[in-house]
Amino acid sequence: MECILTEGNTVEQREAHDDRDLVRRAQAGDREATGDLFVLHSHAVRRLLTSVIGPNADLDDLTQEVFLRAHRSLPGFRGKSRFATWLHRLTVNTAISHLRKMKNKQVLMDPVVLEVVAGDDSASVHDCAMGREMVRRLYRILDTVSHKRRAAFTLFEIEGRSLASLAEILGISRASAKSRVWFARREITKKAGDDPYLGPLLRELKQ
Repeated sequence: MECILTEGNTVEQREAHDDRDLVRRAQAGDREATGDLFVLHSHAVRRLLTSVIGPNADLDDLTQEVFLRAHRSLPGFRGKSRFATWLHRLTVNTAISHLRKMKNKQVLMDPVVLEVVAGDDSASVHDCAMGREMVRRLYRILDTVSHKRRAAFTLFEIEGRSLASLAEILGISRASAKSRVWFARREITKKAGDDPYLGPLLRELKQ
């Protein structure tokens, strides 16, 4: 997906740093280590929230909520998975909880975040406008998709996660992850119909 949240390397490559020492120090009460750990992952958390819920006006509050939850839960982290995986599972759960609370309520899109999601500085005015409208329409459809399918679709198609990473974060099998993505794609394609903005995007997803 060229216009939405692309940064070159895979998510797994960008997260290939060793957090174990920082985690141990943070669990021992080292505030500086806790701060460093959260700063290190703040961009990835916000990016993931944006992917799942879209360019939402509540992103700043949700990012803060993720790290408050992480701080409270950190003593219970046992290192059975990478810290990033644990934190991202918490992030997705926070996003889904927010989506449930916002069901049947009007969701405000943040115009600044929408600009970031829709394109980059090198894009033409026309391309950026097309990108913004595509993002609006995509998330309008995603608001009608089940939370489980939405999370799987956004992690795989927008975040660029592998099925293995997706399964680990969601705590499901690889087969279940693949199934959720497939059903989400089919549902979104059906609901989009002949939408001229989403057509190019959906054709790309079929490749």
